[in-house]
Amino acid sequence: MNTSNTQATAGLVFTSGRDLDIVEAANHAAGCIEALGHRVTGTHVLSDTRARVITDQIELVLWTEEDVSFAALPEPAGVFLSVRLALRGEARLTRFTRDSIIARTLQKLHELLAPDFVKWIGTDVLLPAADFARAVGLTPSRTAVQGPVRPRRVTSRSSLPDIEETNDTLQRRFSDQDPAIFSNATAPDRLRKVFTEDWIDPDLLAEQAAAEAQARDLEDIETTAPLRLSAWLISFAVALFALPIGVTLLILNLAKGENLRLASQTAALTGTFLALQSFGTMASAMTVLKGLVS
Repeated sequence: MNTSNTQATAGLVFTSGRDLDIVEAANHAAGCIEALGHRVTGTHVLSDTRARVITDQIELVLWTEEDVSFAALPEPAGVFLSVRLALRGEARLTRFTRDSIIARTLQKLHELLAPDFVKWIGTDVLLPAADFARAVGLTPSRTAVQGPVRPRRVTSRSSLPDIEETNDTLQRRFSDQDPAIFSNATAPDRLRKVFTEDWIDPDLLAEQAAAEAQARDLEDIETTAPLRLSAWLISFAVALFALPIGVTLLILNLAKGENLRLASQTAALTGTFLALQSFGTMASAMTVLKGLVS
């Protein structure tokens, strides 16, 4: 499983000046992250152009910059809303999980702000907004109305090539420069899952299931001295009558802690089978159990 601890940056590109509400953008990003199954622990507006969304594992920073140059544009973009994701502490996420969070955040912000281009992770290629909308299933009716536009000084621009030719070129460059996604045969299916409404990260579900199982195990571990002593005494008593079973209980006490319920149940079962063996009814009992099971 590929994991990544490096910072990843994508974003939305606006060719003209835009007045972006960083608070609104941060709230939408937080809601999107929570919809993926992550618990948001804080949303902080650091300035008029910068906000941060924090969970237990990740830190997502939204940052607006003006007059940002891109290789695919003849002139600097009026506004660039970058989406930067970094892991917190020792947390580790799979590359697909990291990309899923950024992709869904871009989808939500695209629906809200209607940018001109979308910049993906680790590439200078800009995907036209219409192509991105078709890829994630957005329709023009669902696309938000653009906010107020600040006028920029008019400068001469060189003529652009045919739109279909430009689109094909961008698609090829995008595919070639991101082989970690497009070289896998299952990439379309995996990316399609990211944009489903009820999709939740399977790695996060596995972590939650493991944490719940560990919590259930810890519930049976005794912490008070009398109960811990009782578990040890029962384990020693079982060892007197059935040495292998008693030794196993002692090892479990040392490795995981004193589990009085497990020790009591083991002692009861051991006593039952010893009684059956003493009265010579073990074979009959086994026959009955076999009949019940079959």
